[in-house]
Amino acid sequence: MQWEGVQFWLNGNPRVQVGANDQTLLDYLRHEGLTGTKEGCASGDCGACTVLIQDEVGGSHYPANACILPIQQLQHQGVLTVEGLANAEALNPVQAALIEQHGSQCGFCTPGFVMAMAGWLSAQPEATLSDHALMAVNANPIGKSAREAISGNLCRCTGYRPILAAAYQALAHPVENRRLPDSFGAGSDVTSSPQPEVVSATAIGAFYRPENLRSLEAILRLEPGAILVAGGTDLMLEVTQKQSQFSCLVSTARIDELKQLEFFEDQAVIGAGVTLSTLKQIAESAWPQLGTFLSRLGSPQIRNRGTVGGNLGTASPIGDLLPIFLAMDAEVTVGDAEGNRRCIELSEFLTGYRQTQLGPGEYILSVRVQGLEDFHRYYKVTKRQEDDIATVGVSLRLKLDGDTIIRARIAVGGVAEKACRLRAIEAQLEGVRLTPQLIETIRAAVGSQIRPLSDVRASAAYRHVLTANLLARGLTAATGLETRSVFEVEPDA
Repeated sequence: MQWEGVQFWLNGNPRVQVGANDQTLLDYLRHEGLTGTKEGCASGDCGACTVLIQDEVGGSHYPANACILPIQQLQHQGVLTVEGLANAEALNPVQAALIEQHGSQCGFCTPGFVMAMAGWLSAQPEATLSDHALMAVNANPIGKSAREAISGNLCRCTGYRPILAAAYQALAHPVENRRLPDSFGAGSDVTSSPQPEVVSATAIGAFYRPENLRSLEAILRLEPGAILVAGGTDLMLEVTQKQSQFSCLVSTARIDELKQLEFFEDQAVIGAGVTLSTLKQIAESAWPQLGTFLSRLGSPQIRNRGTVGGNLGTASPIGDLLPIFLAMDAEVTVGDAEGNRRCIELSEFLTGYRQTQLGPGEYILSVRVQGLEDFHRYYKVTKRQEDDIATVGVSLRLKLDGDTIIRARIAVGGVAEKACRLRAIEAQLEGVRLTPQLIETIRAAVGSQIRPLSDVRASAAYRHVLTANLLARGLTAATGLETRSVFEVEPDA
Protein backbone atom coordinates (compact mmCIF):
# COMPACT_ATOMS: atom_id res chain seq x y z
CA MET A 1 0.00 0.00 0.00
CA GLN A 2 1.38 3.41 -0.95
CA TRP A 3 1.35 5.93 1.88
CA GLU A 4 0.36 9.49 1.03
CA GLY A 5 2.28 11.36 3.71
CA VAL A 6 1.54 13.13 6.97
CA GLN A 7 -1.84 14.87 7.01
CA PHE A 8 -2.30 17.91 9.24
CA TRP A 9 -3.82 21.37 9.40
CA LEU A 10 -1.90 24.63 9.15
CA ASN A 11 -3.58 27.94 10.01
CA GLY A 12 -6.97 26.46 9.12
CA ASN A 13 -5.90 24.79 5.88
CA PRO A 14 -5.32 21.07 5.26
CA ARG A 15 -1.81 20.03 4.32
CA VAL A 16 -0.23 16.77 3.19
CA GLN A 17 3.52 16.41 3.26
CA VAL A 18 5.72 13.59 2.03
CA GLY A 19 9.26 14.39 3.11
CA ALA A 20 12.30 13.03 4.85
CA ASN A 21 11.52 11.08 8.00
CA ASP A 22 13.46 13.61 10.07
CA GLN A 23 12.25 16.82 8.40
CA THR A 24 11.46 19.50 10.97
CA LEU A 25 8.31 21.59 11.03
CA LEU A 26 10.46 24.73 10.81
CA ASP A 27 12.09 23.52 7.60
CA TYR A 28 8.67 22.83 6.10
CA LEU A 29 7.20 26.19 7.13
CA ARG A 30 10.00 28.24 5.69
CA HIS A 31 9.99 26.30 2.42
CA GLU A 32 6.26 27.03 2.23
CA GLY A 33 6.94 30.76 2.55
CA LEU A 34 5.75 31.09 6.16
CA THR A 35 8.93 32.86 7.23
CA GLY A 36 7.47 34.55 10.29
CA THR A 37 8.69 31.48 12.18
CA LYS A 38 12.42 32.14 12.57
CA GLU A 39 15.44 29.92 12.96
CA GLY A 40 17.67 31.24 15.71
CA CYS A 41 19.53 28.35 17.33
CA ALA A 42 18.03 25.22 15.70
CA SER A 43 18.26 23.52 19.10
CA GLY A 44 15.15 24.61 20.99
CA ASP A 45 16.96 27.19 23.12
CA CYS A 46 15.98 30.62 21.79
CA GLY A 47 12.25 30.29 21.08
CA ALA A 48 12.31 32.24 17.80
CA CYS A 49 10.62 29.29 16.07
CA THR A 50 7.74 28.94 18.55
CA VAL A 51 4.43 27.78 17.08
CA LEU A 52 1.20 26.58 18.71
CA ILE A 53 0.01 22.98 18.36
CA GLN A 54 -3.51 21.58 18.73
CA ASP A 55 -3.92 17.85 19.22
CA GLU A 56 -7.59 17.87 18.27
CA VAL A 57 -10.36 20.10 16.95
CA GLY A 58 -11.43 22.57 19.64
CA GLY A 59 -8.56 21.53 21.90
CA SER A 60 -6.19 23.82 23.72
CA HIS A 61 -3.04 25.14 22.07
CA TYR A 62 0.43 24.54 23.45
CA PRO A 63 3.71 26.17 22.38
CA ALA A 64 6.46 24.08 20.82
CA ASN A 65 9.81 24.63 19.10
CA ALA A 66 9.30 24.05 15.37
CA CYS A 67 13.05 23.67 14.85
CA ILE A 68 13.16 20.29 16.63
CA LEU A 69 9.65 19.02 15.97
CA PRO A 70 9.54 16.21 13.38
CA ILE A 71 6.75 17.12 10.98
CA GLN A 72 5.84 13.46 10.59
CA GLN A 73 4.57 13.48 14.20
CA LEU A 74 1.81 15.95 13.35
CA GLN A 75 -0.62 13.43 11.87
CA HIS A 76 -4.19 14.78 12.23
CA GLN A 77 -3.02 17.70 14.38
CA GLY A 78 -3.26 21.45 13.91
CA VAL A 79 -0.48 24.04 13.71
CA LEU A 80 -0.90 27.76 14.26
CA THR A 81 1.90 30.13 13.18
CA VAL A 82 2.23 33.87 13.61
CA GLU A 83 0.76 34.38 10.13
CA GLY A 84 -2.51 32.81 11.27
CA LEU A 85 -2.84 34.58 14.61
CA ALA A 86 -4.64 37.82 13.75
CA ASN A 87 -8.11 37.92 12.23
CA ALA A 88 -9.43 40.17 9.51
CA GLU A 89 -10.71 42.74 11.99
CA ALA A 90 -7.91 43.08 14.52
CA LEU A 91 -4.53 41.97 15.75
CA ASN A 92 -4.28 39.49 18.58
CA PRO A 93 -4.19 41.40 21.92
CA VAL A 94 -0.56 40.35 22.39
CA GLN A 95 0.46 41.77 19.02
CA ALA A 96 -1.32 45.06 19.72
CA ALA A 97 0.16 45.34 23.21
CA LEU A 98 3.73 44.67 21.99
CA ILE A 99 3.36 47.56 19.55
CA GLU A 100 2.02 49.90 22.21
CA GLN A 101 4.65 48.90 24.79
CA HIS A 102 7.54 49.08 22.29
CA GLY A 103 8.28 45.43 23.00
CA SER A 104 10.17 44.86 19.76
CA GLN A 105 13.42 46.29 18.45
CA CYS A 106 15.29 44.24 15.86
CA GLY A 107 12.18 42.06 15.64
CA PHE A 108 13.85 38.72 14.97
CA CYS A 109 12.66 37.13 18.20
CA THR A 110 9.28 38.87 18.20
CA PRO A 111 7.16 36.23 16.39
CA GLY A 112 8.32 33.59 18.88
CA PHE A 113 7.43 35.82 21.82
CA VAL A 114 4.06 36.59 20.24
CA MET A 115 3.18 32.92 19.90
CA ALA A 116 4.37 31.95 23.39
CA MET A 117 2.49 34.86 24.95
CA ALA A 118 -0.66 34.34 22.88
CA GLY A 119 -0.81 30.70 23.97
CA TRP A 120 -0.37 31.75 27.58
CA LEU A 121 -2.91 34.58 27.33
CA SER A 122 -5.63 32.34 25.92
CA ALA A 123 -5.47 30.15 29.03
CA GLN A 124 -5.63 32.98 31.61
CA PRO A 125 -8.71 34.07 33.55
CA GLU A 126 -9.87 37.66 33.70
CA ALA A 127 -7.18 39.91 35.19
CA THR A 128 -7.83 40.98 38.76
CA LEU A 129 -4.87 43.31 39.30
CA SER A 130 -3.69 46.43 37.54
CA ASP A 131 -0.73 46.26 35.16
CA HIS A 132 1.44 48.06 37.72
CA ALA A 133 0.51 45.69 40.52
CA LEU A 134 1.21 42.67 38.34
CA MET A 135 4.67 43.97 37.52
CA ALA A 136 5.48 44.99 41.07
CA VAL A 137 4.43 41.87 42.95
CA ASN A 138 6.85 39.11 42.04
CA ALA A 139 4.88 36.50 43.99
CA ASN A 140 1.63 37.16 42.14
CA PRO A 141 0.64 33.90 40.38
CA ILE A 142 -0.28 35.66 37.14
CA GLY A 143 3.01 37.57 37.10
CA LYS A 144 4.95 34.37 37.72
CA SER A 145 3.12 32.49 35.02
CA ALA A 146 3.76 35.29 32.50
CA ARG A 147 7.49 35.16 33.15
CA GLU A 148 7.49 31.38 32.91
CA ALA A 149 5.56 31.55 29.64
CA ILE A 150 8.39 33.47 27.97
CA SER A 151 11.22 31.68 29.76
CA GLY A 152 12.00 29.76 26.58
CA ASN A 153 12.30 32.90 24.45
CA LEU A 154 15.47 34.98 24.26
CA CYS A 155 15.73 38.66 23.30
CA ARG A 156 19.01 40.54 22.95
CA CYS A 157 17.45 44.02 22.62
CA THR A 158 14.62 44.91 24.97
CA GLY A 159 15.61 43.67 28.41
CA TYR A 160 12.19 41.92 28.66
CA ARG A 161 10.44 44.63 30.68
CA PRO A 162 8.38 46.00 27.75
CA ILE A 163 7.61 42.44 26.65
CA LEU A 164 6.24 41.59 30.08
CA ALA A 165 4.41 44.91 30.17
CA ALA A 166 2.72 43.89 26.92
CA ALA A 167 1.67 40.58 28.43
CA TYR A 168 0.10 42.33 31.42
CA GLN A 169 -1.61 44.90 29.19
CA ALA A 170 -3.08 42.12 27.04
CA LEU A 171 -4.67 40.65 30.16
CA ALA A 172 -7.03 43.63 30.25
CA HIS A 173 -8.80 42.29 27.14
CA PRO A 174 -11.96 40.25 27.70
CA VAL A 175 -11.47 36.49 27.60
CA GLU A 176 -13.43 36.18 24.36
CA ASN A 177 -10.97 38.51 22.60
CA ARG A 178 -8.03 36.38 23.69
CA ARG A 179 -9.30 33.17 22.14
CA LEU A 180 -6.99 31.76 19.51
CA PRO A 181 -8.10 30.87 16.00
CA ASP A 182 -8.73 27.16 15.58
CA SER A 183 -5.86 25.79 13.53
CA PHE A 184 -8.28 23.23 12.04
CA GLY A 185 -10.65 24.15 9.23
CA ALA A 186 -14.36 23.41 9.08
CA GLY A 187 -15.44 20.07 7.64
CA SER A 188 -12.02 18.54 8.03
CA ASP A 189 -11.34 15.50 5.86
CA VAL A 190 -7.94 15.22 7.51
CA THR A 191 -9.16 14.89 11.08
CA SER A 192 -12.09 12.67 10.15
CA SER A 193 -10.07 10.25 8.04
CA PRO A 194 -9.51 6.88 9.72
CA GLN A 195 -6.30 6.12 11.54
CA PRO A 196 -4.16 3.91 9.30
CA GLU A 197 -3.23 0.40 10.33
CA VAL A 198 0.22 0.37 11.87
CA VAL A 199 3.11 -1.56 10.30
CA SER A 200 1.54 -2.14 6.89
CA ALA A 201 0.55 1.44 6.23
CA THR A 202 2.01 3.94 8.69
CA ALA A 203 5.54 3.89 7.35
CA ILE A 204 6.35 7.09 5.52
CA GLY A 205 9.64 6.03 4.07
CA ALA A 206 11.09 4.92 7.37
CA PHE A 207 8.85 6.70 9.85
CA TYR A 208 6.26 4.77 11.88
CA ARG A 209 3.46 6.07 14.09
CA PRO A 210 2.16 3.18 16.24
CA GLU A 211 -1.01 3.84 18.25
CA ASN A 212 -0.47 1.18 20.94
CA LEU A 213 2.17 -1.11 22.45
CA ARG A 214 1.06 -4.08 20.38
CA SER A 215 1.77 -2.14 17.20
CA LEU A 216 5.03 -0.75 18.57
CA GLU A 217 6.26 -4.25 19.34
CA ALA A 218 5.23 -5.46 15.89
CA ILE A 219 7.27 -2.68 14.31
CA LEU A 220 10.27 -3.46 16.50
CA ARG A 221 10.14 -7.08 15.37
CA LEU A 222 10.46 -5.83 11.81
CA GLU A 223 12.90 -3.02 12.62
CA PRO A 224 14.88 -3.99 15.76
CA GLY A 225 17.45 -1.28 15.08
CA ALA A 226 14.88 1.52 14.75
CA ILE A 227 15.37 4.74 16.72
CA LEU A 228 12.48 5.71 18.98
CA VAL A 229 11.44 9.37 19.07
CA ALA A 230 9.03 10.79 21.64
CA GLY A 231 9.26 14.58 21.90
CA GLY A 232 12.44 14.82 19.83
CA THR A 233 13.82 17.57 22.07
CA ASP A 234 17.17 15.80 22.37
CA LEU A 235 17.21 13.39 19.45
CA MET A 236 16.47 16.02 16.82
CA LEU A 237 19.64 17.92 17.76
CA GLU A 238 21.45 15.11 15.97
CA VAL A 239 19.69 16.32 12.83
CA THR A 240 19.87 20.08 13.29
CA GLN A 241 23.30 20.34 14.87
CA LYS A 242 25.20 17.35 13.49
CA GLN A 243 23.34 16.77 10.19
CA SER A 244 22.81 13.12 11.12
CA GLN A 245 20.29 10.99 9.25
CA PHE A 246 18.23 8.13 10.64
CA SER A 247 17.29 5.17 8.51
CA CYS A 248 14.21 4.37 10.60
CA LEU A 249 12.32 6.42 13.19
CA VAL A 250 9.42 5.19 15.32
CA SER A 251 7.29 7.77 17.12
CA THR A 252 5.94 6.82 20.55
CA ALA A 253 4.00 10.08 20.95
CA ARG A 254 0.53 8.58 20.41
CA ILE A 255 0.84 5.46 22.60
CA ASP A 256 -1.48 5.91 25.57
CA GLU A 257 -0.06 2.90 27.44
CA LEU A 258 3.19 4.85 27.82
CA LYS A 259 1.39 7.76 29.49
CA GLN A 260 0.56 6.10 32.81
CA LEU A 261 0.99 8.48 35.76
CA GLU A 262 -0.02 7.04 39.12
CA PHE A 263 0.75 8.24 42.64
CA PHE A 264 -0.03 5.96 45.56
CA GLU A 265 1.15 5.93 49.17
CA ASP A 266 4.87 6.69 49.11
CA GLN A 267 5.49 5.73 45.49
CA ALA A 268 4.76 6.80 41.93
CA VAL A 269 4.77 5.04 38.57
CA ILE A 270 5.52 7.34 35.64
CA GLY A 271 5.09 6.20 32.06
CA ALA A 272 7.87 6.82 29.58
CA GLY A 273 5.53 8.86 27.40
CA VAL A 274 4.48 11.31 30.13
CA THR A 275 5.50 14.80 29.08
CA LEU A 276 7.44 16.98 31.46
CA SER A 277 4.58 19.52 31.42
CA THR A 278 2.10 16.87 32.55
CA LEU A 279 4.47 15.62 35.22
CA LYS A 280 5.04 19.17 36.47
CA GLN A 281 1.32 19.85 36.69
CA ILE A 282 0.62 16.72 38.75
CA ALA A 283 3.79 16.92 40.85
CA GLU A 284 3.03 20.43 42.06
CA SER A 285 0.59 18.88 44.53
CA ALA A 286 1.68 15.22 44.71
CA TRP A 287 5.47 15.80 44.74
CA PRO A 288 6.06 19.52 45.39
CA GLN A 289 9.86 19.47 45.34
CA LEU A 290 9.82 17.96 41.86
CA GLY A 291 7.05 20.29 40.69
CA THR A 292 9.15 23.30 41.67
CA PHE A 293 12.31 21.85 40.15
CA LEU A 294 10.68 21.15 36.80
CA SER A 295 10.35 24.89 36.19
CA ARG A 296 14.12 24.75 35.68
CA LEU A 297 13.99 21.87 33.21
CA GLY A 298 14.00 23.36 29.75
CA SER A 299 11.25 25.80 28.82
CA PRO A 300 7.47 25.46 28.38
CA GLN A 301 8.11 24.64 24.72
CA ILE A 302 10.57 21.87 25.69
CA ARG A 303 8.45 20.51 28.55
CA ASN A 304 5.39 20.32 26.32
CA ARG A 305 7.20 17.88 24.01
CA GLY A 306 9.96 16.28 26.11
CA THR A 307 9.15 13.07 27.98
CA VAL A 308 10.32 11.17 31.03
CA GLY A 309 11.41 8.24 28.87
CA GLY A 310 13.41 10.52 26.62
CA ASN A 311 15.27 11.99 29.60
CA LEU A 312 16.08 8.50 30.82
CA GLY A 313 16.90 7.02 27.45
CA THR A 314 19.41 9.66 26.39
CA ALA A 315 21.38 8.86 29.58
CA SER A 316 23.11 12.22 29.49
CA PRO A 317 25.42 12.79 32.49
CA ILE A 318 23.65 16.13 32.92
CA GLY A 319 20.12 14.83 32.34
CA ASP A 320 18.00 16.73 34.84
CA LEU A 321 15.78 13.88 36.00
CA LEU A 322 18.49 11.25 36.41
CA PRO A 323 19.96 12.41 39.77
CA ILE A 324 16.43 12.88 41.11
CA PHE A 325 15.28 9.43 40.08
CA LEU A 326 18.50 7.86 41.38
CA ALA A 327 17.90 9.47 44.76
CA MET A 328 14.35 8.10 44.68
CA ASP A 329 15.54 4.48 44.20
CA ALA A 330 14.08 4.41 40.71
CA GLU A 331 13.38 1.14 38.93
CA VAL A 332 12.99 1.17 35.14
CA THR A 333 10.59 -1.22 33.41
CA VAL A 334 11.76 -2.20 29.94
CA GLY A 335 9.68 -3.92 27.26
CA ASP A 336 10.77 -5.66 24.09
CA ALA A 337 9.47 -6.66 20.68
CA GLU A 338 8.26 -10.02 21.99
CA GLY A 339 6.13 -8.49 24.73
CA ASN A 340 8.52 -9.39 27.54
CA ARG A 341 9.12 -7.12 30.55
CA ARG A 342 12.11 -6.70 32.84
CA CYS A 343 12.77 -4.33 35.75
CA ILE A 344 16.19 -2.74 36.24
CA GLU A 345 17.46 -0.45 38.98
CA LEU A 346 18.24 2.90 37.39
CA SER A 347 21.79 2.79 38.77
CA GLU A 348 22.30 -0.42 36.76
CA PHE A 349 20.30 0.76 33.75
CA LEU A 350 22.83 3.58 33.18
CA THR A 351 26.00 1.89 31.94
CA GLY A 352 28.19 4.76 30.70
CA TYR A 353 28.28 8.04 28.84
CA ARG A 354 24.91 8.17 27.04
CA GLN A 355 24.70 4.40 27.30
CA THR A 356 22.03 2.19 28.86
CA GLN A 357 21.10 -1.47 29.07
CA LEU A 358 18.54 -1.07 26.29
CA GLY A 359 19.19 -3.57 23.52
CA PRO A 360 17.81 -3.88 19.96
CA GLY A 361 14.03 -4.06 19.96
CA GLU A 362 13.70 -2.78 23.55
CA TYR A 363 11.99 0.33 24.85
CA ILE A 364 11.34 2.06 28.20
CA LEU A 365 7.84 1.40 29.49
CA SER A 366 7.83 3.24 32.83
CA VAL A 367 9.82 4.19 35.91
CA ARG A 368 8.84 3.56 39.52
CA VAL A 369 10.11 5.83 42.31
CA GLN A 370 9.68 5.70 46.07
CA GLY A 371 10.21 7.89 49.11
CA LEU A 372 7.80 10.67 48.19
CA GLU A 373 7.08 11.29 51.88
CA ASP A 374 10.76 11.62 52.81
CA PHE A 375 12.71 14.86 52.99
CA HIS A 376 14.22 15.77 49.61
CA ARG A 377 15.95 18.68 47.92
CA TYR A 378 16.95 18.99 44.26
CA TYR A 379 19.48 21.53 43.04
CA LYS A 380 20.66 22.54 39.61
CA VAL A 381 23.28 25.20 38.82
CA THR A 382 23.33 26.74 35.36
CA LYS A 383 24.71 29.81 33.65
CA ARG A 384 21.20 31.23 33.30
CA GLN A 385 18.19 30.50 35.45
CA GLU A 386 15.77 29.07 32.88
CA ASP A 387 16.13 26.78 29.90
CA ASP A 388 19.78 25.90 30.38
CA ILE A 389 21.92 22.81 30.73
CA ALA A 390 23.17 21.95 34.21
CA THR A 391 26.75 22.49 35.25
CA VAL A 392 26.10 20.33 38.31
CA GLY A 393 22.95 18.70 39.63
CA VAL A 394 22.61 17.38 43.20
CA SER A 395 19.66 15.43 44.59
CA LEU A 396 19.24 14.55 48.26
CA ARG A 397 16.67 12.32 49.97
CA LEU A 398 16.62 11.60 53.69
CA LYS A 399 14.37 9.48 55.87
CA LEU A 400 14.54 11.06 59.30
CA ASP A 401 13.56 10.03 62.80
CA GLY A 402 13.83 13.33 64.64
CA ASP A 403 17.38 14.45 63.88
CA THR A 404 18.66 10.93 63.19
CA ILE A 405 19.12 9.85 59.57
CA ILE A 406 17.54 6.45 58.98
CA ARG A 407 18.18 6.35 55.23
CA ALA A 408 20.19 8.61 52.92
CA ARG A 409 20.22 8.84 49.14
CA ILE A 410 22.52 11.27 47.35
CA ALA A 411 22.86 11.46 43.57
CA VAL A 412 24.79 13.83 41.36
CA GLY A 413 25.00 14.76 37.69
CA GLY A 414 27.63 16.61 35.72
CA VAL A 415 30.59 15.22 37.68
CA ALA A 416 31.19 11.87 35.93
CA GLU A 417 30.47 10.07 32.68
CA LYS A 418 27.00 9.27 33.99
CA ALA A 419 24.71 10.40 36.78
CA CYS A 420 25.54 8.39 39.89
CA ARG A 421 24.91 7.92 43.59
CA LEU A 422 27.51 8.83 46.22
CA ARG A 423 27.17 5.60 48.16
CA ALA A 424 30.12 6.16 50.48
CA ILE A 425 28.64 9.50 51.56
CA GLU A 426 25.26 7.83 52.06
CA ALA A 427 26.89 5.25 54.35
CA GLN A 428 28.50 8.03 56.41
CA LEU A 429 25.12 9.65 56.96
CA GLU A 430 22.94 6.68 57.83
CA GLY A 431 22.33 5.94 61.50
CA VAL A 432 23.81 9.16 62.85
CA ARG A 433 22.45 12.49 64.10
CA LEU A 434 22.33 15.35 61.63
CA THR A 435 24.49 18.08 63.20
CA PRO A 436 26.47 21.06 61.89
CA GLN A 437 29.66 19.12 62.57
CA LEU A 438 28.44 16.19 60.48
CA ILE A 439 27.53 18.51 57.63
CA GLU A 440 31.05 19.96 57.56
CA THR A 441 32.53 16.46 57.64
CA ILE A 442 30.40 15.47 54.68
CA ARG A 443 31.30 18.67 52.82
CA ALA A 444 34.97 17.81 53.14
CA ALA A 445 34.43 14.19 52.09
CA VAL A 446 32.67 14.93 48.81
CA GLY A 447 35.86 15.80 46.97
CA SER A 448 37.19 12.25 47.20
CA GLN A 449 33.95 10.77 45.82
CA ILE A 450 33.68 12.54 42.46
CA ARG A 451 36.00 12.93 39.44
CA PRO A 452 34.60 15.83 37.41
CA LEU A 453 36.13 17.11 34.17
CA SER A 454 36.84 20.65 33.10
CA ASP A 455 34.85 21.79 30.08
CA VAL A 456 33.17 24.86 28.59
CA ARG A 457 30.65 25.03 31.45
CA ALA A 458 33.01 24.84 34.43
CA SER A 459 36.36 23.68 35.70
CA ALA A 460 36.80 20.48 37.66
CA ALA A 461 37.79 22.50 40.72
CA TYR A 462 34.61 24.56 40.54
CA ARG A 463 32.48 21.42 40.21
CA HIS A 464 34.16 19.94 43.30
CA VAL A 465 33.34 22.98 45.40
CA LEU A 466 29.86 23.36 43.94
CA THR A 467 28.86 19.75 44.58
CA ALA A 468 30.09 19.91 48.18
CA ASN A 469 28.30 23.18 48.84
CA LEU A 470 25.01 22.04 47.31
CA LEU A 471 25.03 18.86 49.37
CA ALA A 472 25.80 20.85 52.52
CA ARG A 473 22.96 23.21 51.62
CA GLY A 474 20.53 20.30 51.34
CA LEU A 475 21.63 18.78 54.64
CA THR A 476 21.34 22.17 56.33
CA ALA A 477 17.81 22.52 54.97
CA ALA A 478 16.98 19.17 56.61
CA THR A 479 17.81 20.77 59.98
CA GLY A 480 15.23 23.48 59.30
CA LEU A 481 17.63 26.20 58.14
CA GLU A 482 16.59 26.68 54.53
CA THR A 483 18.75 28.88 52.29
CA ARG A 484 16.80 30.82 49.69
CA SER A 485 18.27 31.47 46.27
CA VAL A 486 18.42 34.96 44.82
CA PHE A 487 15.58 34.02 42.47
CA GLU A 488 13.29 33.28 45.42
CA VAL A 489 13.76 36.72 47.01
CA GLU A 490 10.97 39.13 46.13
CA PRO A 491 11.98 42.57 44.87
CA ASP A 492 10.54 45.63 46.56
CA ALA A 493 9.22 46.99 43.29
